[in-house]
Amino acid sequence: MKFKWLIGSLLIAVTTLSIFASSAHAQGGGDVARGAKLFAQNCAVCHGDRAQGRIGATLIKDFPGIRVDLLLKDTISTGVKGSVMPAWAKANGGPLADAEIDDLVAFVRSLGNLAPTLPPMTPVPTRASVAPSPAPTFPAGDTLRGAQVFVANCVMCHGALGEGRIGATLAKDWAGINVDQFLESTISRGVTGSKMPAWAQANGGPLTNQDIADVAEYVQTLKKTSQSAPTPAPSVPQGGDWGGTLALICVGAVLLIGIVVLGIGLAGSRTRP
Repeated sequence: MKFKWLIGSLLIAVTTLSIFASSAHAQGGGDVARGAKLFAQNCAVCHGDRAQGRIGATLIKDFPGIRVDLLLKDTISTGVKGSVMPAWAKANGGPLADAEIDDLVAFVRSLGNLAPTLPPMTPVPTRASVAPSPAPTFPAGDTLRGAQVFVANCVMCHGALGEGRIGATLAKDWAGINVDQFLESTISRGVTGSKMPAWAQANGGPLTNQDIADVAEYVQTLKKTSQSAPTPAPSVPQGGDWGGTLALICVGAVLLIGIVVLGIGLAGSRTRP
């Protein structure tokens, strides 16, 4: 009886150790510290600097499931169809390697086990609701302020010089009658069916109309800052005043030689019988 009890206890201990070992192995594929840096560089702009949600989902929570690590890795690698969550894996056209995605997974999984250190919420004063304007108006934009808005919100997808990363290339010539209005509308409302979200506060985003006007103004300068100026074609040497004088002398000499040759020819024809 004691022998059977001992065997049963050993089996339970081995099973428990196996479960803990497999769990540790599943969670040990990435580095939390490296994942935190990657999150700040690539994810915070949408999910918030503390994963509290911004224009992306809230991540500071416990994710239910048997293999949460695989779920998170697949979501980060391939994106979410029908949403603004793009694919981040290099194999799917994104900028991140598999090891970097493992680090991100490790960091995101750690968020649910940390007590959030959010500041105390200040109640928003109640005020009468105002119907949104069907056509929002934007103030004049400022390029310098727009550069700051771009760095804080856009470089993660569009690249530091607008060269494109997981978002569209912005360093180009913008054709149209009213480019400002087109860019402001696109940034404000997003692009349906794409990974471009709506950034205006009126549409659930974090940016004010002034922010949008500023960044739209800055985007139009990216063509000039991201590409070198074209090499001018070599100019034809003119020669200055001396060149003009020399040309006149040459023309006069040619005319003089022609007159002399013509005179010699006429004189020769008269002396012939």
